[in-house]
Amino acid sequence: MAVLEETYQLTVKLPGGGEDIKIIASPRENIQDIKQSIMESPDTCANSCFYLAYKGKRVNDYLELGEIEGITTESELELVEDNYTERDVRLHISRLRDLLGGPYKPNPSTVGIDPAISFLTAITADKKIDDLFSDEPIPEHAFTNVNIEERSKLSKLVPSNFQRVAPECIKSLTLSGWNPVPHRQKLKGDLLYLAVTTLENEIIHITASTKGFFVNNSSNNKFDPAHSHTKKASAHSLITLLQMVSPLFRKKFLELQDFITHHHMLEVLPVNTYYPNHPWAVETPQHLYDPSRPCETYLNAGADAVESLRDWNDELQSHRELPKTDLQERVLRERLITKVQAEFTEAAVRGAMAVANGSVIPLNPLEPEESHMYIYNNIFFSKGNDGRGTFEQLGADEAAHVATGKDLEGVKILNSIDSEGLYTLASVIVDYKGERIVAQSIVPGIFRRQDENSIVYGSVDNGAQVSSDASFHESLGKDVAKSLHLAEHTVIDDSKTESKLYTSQETKGLLGADGRRYMLDLYRLNPVDIEFQEKECVEKDGKPAYPHKMTLLRPELMSLFWEHKFRQWVKAKTDEIKKERGDAKPVAVEDKKEESEPKAEEEEKAVASKENAEEPEEEIKIDVNEFKLNFNTDVFTCAKQPEGEQLKQDEQIIRDASKFLAEEIVPSIVLDFASYSISPLDGDALTKAMHRRGINMRYLGKLTELIAISKDKRIEHVRQLAIQEMIVRASKRLLRKYLSKCPVEQASLCISHFFNCLLGAGFNAKPSPVLPEGTNRNDFEWAQITPAGLKTLVAQQVLLRFRYKLEDDAIEKLNFIPTLRELCIRVGVQVSTRDYRAQPYTEEERAANLAEDAAYQTAIDRKKQEQSNSRGKKNKKHQQDSVKRPIRRTTTFIPEDIFNLMPTVKQASSRSMFAEETFEAGKMSIAQGHRQLGLELLLESLSLHEQTYGFLHPETSKCYATLAMIYHHSEDRESALDLQRKAVISAERTCGIDHPETIHHYLNLGLFEHAAGRTKLALRYIRHALYYWDLLVGPGHPDSSTADNNAGVMLQSLRDYATSTKFFERACATTEEVLGKEHVLTATGYHVLARSYTLEGNFPKALAAERIAFDVFEKKLGPEDARTKDSDLWLKELTTNAVIVAQRAREEKINADANSTTTPVSVPEPTQSKPQVGELPIDQVLQFINGDSSNKSKKGTQKKSQKKQRK
Repeated sequence: MAVLEETYQLTVKLPGGGEDIKIIASPRENIQDIKQSIMESPDTCANSCFYLAYKGKRVNDYLELGEIEGITTESELELVEDNYTERDVRLHISRLRDLLGGPYKPNPSTVGIDPAISFLTAITADKKIDDLFSDEPIPEHAFTNVNIEERSKLSKLVPSNFQRVAPECIKSLTLSGWNPVPHRQKLKGDLLYLAVTTLENEIIHITASTKGFFVNNSSNNKFDPAHSHTKKASAHSLITLLQMVSPLFRKKFLELQDFITHHHMLEVLPVNTYYPNHPWAVETPQHLYDPSRPCETYLNAGADAVESLRDWNDELQSHRELPKTDLQERVLRERLITKVQAEFTEAAVRGAMAVANGSVIPLNPLEPEESHMYIYNNIFFSKGNDGRGTFEQLGADEAAHVATGKDLEGVKILNSIDSEGLYTLASVIVDYKGERIVAQSIVPGIFRRQDENSIVYGSVDNGAQVSSDASFHESLGKDVAKSLHLAEHTVIDDSKTESKLYTSQETKGLLGADGRRYMLDLYRLNPVDIEFQEKECVEKDGKPAYPHKMTLLRPELMSLFWEHKFRQWVKAKTDEIKKERGDAKPVAVEDKKEESEPKAEEEEKAVASKENAEEPEEEIKIDVNEFKLNFNTDVFTCAKQPEGEQLKQDEQIIRDASKFLAEEIVPSIVLDFASYSISPLDGDALTKAMHRRGINMRYLGKLTELIAISKDKRIEHVRQLAIQEMIVRASKRLLRKYLSKCPVEQASLCISHFFNCLLGAGFNAKPSPVLPEGTNRNDFEWAQITPAGLKTLVAQQVLLRFRYKLEDDAIEKLNFIPTLRELCIRVGVQVSTRDYRAQPYTEEERAANLAEDAAYQTAIDRKKQEQSNSRGKKNKKHQQDSVKRPIRRTTTFIPEDIFNLMPTVKQASSRSMFAEETFEAGKMSIAQGHRQLGLELLLESLSLHEQTYGFLHPETSKCYATLAMIYHHSEDRESALDLQRKAVISAERTCGIDHPETIHHYLNLGLFEHAAGRTKLALRYIRHALYYWDLLVGPGHPDSSTADNNAGVMLQSLRDYATSTKFFERACATTEEVLGKEHVLTATGYHVLARSYTLEGNFPKALAAERIAFDVFEKKLGPEDARTKDSDLWLKELTTNAVIVAQRAREEKINADANSTTTPVSVPEPTQSKPQVGELPIDQVLQFINGDSSNKSKKGTQKKSQKKQRK
């Protein structure tokens, strides 16, 4: 555990006698970081070029705070304005541009539209504290007059009050045409010239000099660098100067600062430790005029753009070599590695796009295009296909495509083992426009041709020559072979030489020119899934052969299998010893094993030895070191190994692992789905759930079949999701294939036609493609697709890749928006947020359309008539415009709906093992009831997460959410809310605005706001979450009843009983549909519904609902259960009440007949509900409802819903 360090309360004195500012910092913080936080604070944002002085002495920027001589925890530092260099000026201008742009400035130079966007501020709107005790009968809220059954519209994806563009402070800021500075002016200290157009429409020419900024005498056609006579203004900061010369700038700049501070801190921060998320559906982007945008590269990287060139490999490897003896060193090391990897990813994505667009010249232009290699920005790019013929026997390009992904996984695994003395390359896979491009950092010396023997481990030529360097072998044996349980095995090459290897012969060890040992081609770190290969890689039973033989097992499966075997071994051992002794003492090792996650063997030993030490003498002892199970990754491949007993054993182990996957793990995940221990909402969540259990996606078909056999209604939604996932994956393959063959200007035509055939066939069964001028359908492969043809192709692909035969109407049954969303995310498409029509017109709509067309025709005829009568051109033109043809789409999508095609990225991001282990330990402690210890561990883990991953990262977001939930349960409302807001923003900006995680965070945020007494605000969040829920999943998902219940409870507290009843009804219907009427949860739903009806004053319905609940409770729980008794009590009250109401109604009728004019029966005014006439309740029922039980019921439903939420 890290010791909590004392914090420093620093005072910073500002120049020019401004107010001092206070800063809280830790002694390990860099002065650089403290300067950064000063620049980002609204009061001091004008300063960017300064140094800090302590007792009059300049402090070095790279020192840590605690290293300054004589500094105390309450010292005073001085901010001293420094002289500018050309670089400082550029950074100062860049910062000002960023500041003026605001948090979500539309920027066409990003990879996609709206990167890393967050809607929290827009949905929160104004944070007026709700007045719970207002006099209005039903306060207005987010669900007032909303039809909750209406489906979500895609056009409302972005909240209507979301503001992208910040208040404008100046019209433009550009580099002046008088740059670069002439020689004699350089000697006077001029560094750069700017031209600023103010909001007063004045063009001001400004000089940036070493001392600061001043207005000069130049204009666009005369150069005069002297100080201006009219505007004698100069300042150290450009912001201060602009405030002096433009009153409107001063006014608007304050507005801008308000606008920025109105956003949460995490919305304003740039996302720089993770690849930002881009929404799949976006509004038409606003394109703003900004003449200084083209010179961004110069402002950021200097005149020769040298500052942006980096030696990626050396940076990454030298960060890996940093010391990691204590916690602080580990944190620093992990933070630097995470940062350089994120920056590498960004550079790799831009480079890959340049390669795919043909802007980079290949290194080997004479070879065929498939095997071209490129270097751009010190990154090595190659195509993810089989350009070298390595995978000919295994499925050529198909196998190569898989191998790139597996190689990346291998890099991830080695990075997480973090073995000393072995290095991996920075690697990123970019899929763009149908091409797979692999980006890697460059190993020093790899391009030196004459030195062929730099590969010293493994084989380059499929086993013709195998090398095994002793020092490499030893390094691998230390950590890697142990934690992956790799078997040392012998491989024979063509010259009959035997070599001992741990890894597969395909895995290469390379000695770089820098003396470091690099591991390359890590796609075979795991063995072959031999059972699948033998059954499915051949043509039989009407199924085609699986497209490649790179069918490997996942690392997660290998750990699970090892654990499984280890448990069996321990059990067998203990039984053996028990037999010998004839006693049955409990064995502790085994239990311990059950809980432990797959870890390295050494830890297993430690656990066991500890156990043994604690046991009394006569108990059974097992030496864990006797257990040996290692995997030989070269069996069942083309590698030649010496025949014999050992090889047979190795093969049997791998075969067992393969069977274990098919026969135990795949069926077990179906049980997990049925028990709701995992409940995936979208394809991505399903993929992750399968991968976590070591199941490859090629088993999707098998999974779907197993769910179908079980006929379990509770998991019907998973079956539909799995079918959707298979179709999406097959369609993605097809669309990529078409895209790879079409030039960029046809991409939107191709995508929209593909979408029309796949998803829009219901609206138009024969969509015709939009073609480039002067071409016909036969010129392009994509233009020849038809809905029926595409359906066949998709079904073939699903059969080929997932071994599953789609039903004939599978594609027609797809949910339109969820499928469109998945497909856009997988291919990298951004579409317009509009309401696409996938259903045909109804009869009424057809009639209306015909009428509209007829009206248009009549208007045209009338115009023609008038035109021939009238004369004069002006008149004529004016009349022509006034008649508009009714615009109607003939297809669901048109090319203009496709806004962007962007790359999708896979990266081998490093994990901070320490932060994650602390997090797990904290969760364990809390689960075991050690609350205080657990909380401390989680807080420690959070600070580690923030330091290593930064605030904006999916892992940090999970950490925020877990802690928020713990604070919520211990009634610390404000801490919970603060953390939950951070969780929401962090998830929105890195996972996506409509990602399941984000939706869950919003639902919980609503729950916490309601608990803090701000119910109206809570309902805004709930509504936002339910809107996305409906887009993502559609109605009737088992999990949605929880959210509906929560919304109902909140609406009850606002006295809107009618709307709350609708939510309870919907929740009840969902539960009944999924679990059946006889289930206790369904009965609980009816019980809650009965109360809701009572509050609404609808007694007959309440009685009916309570009766259903009571019957189930009595049958399932017995008459003695508290729930049954509670329900019984209600039933009696409601029955009595119904009798009284009926009696009154009868009396009323008699009176009415007698008087023929009714007088209302006077009834005491109820305190809560507004009953309907004819069902007048009695006081005591109301008291009964409003007294104890209504409070109980509220708490009850809330608790229940929280429990479900936590699952």
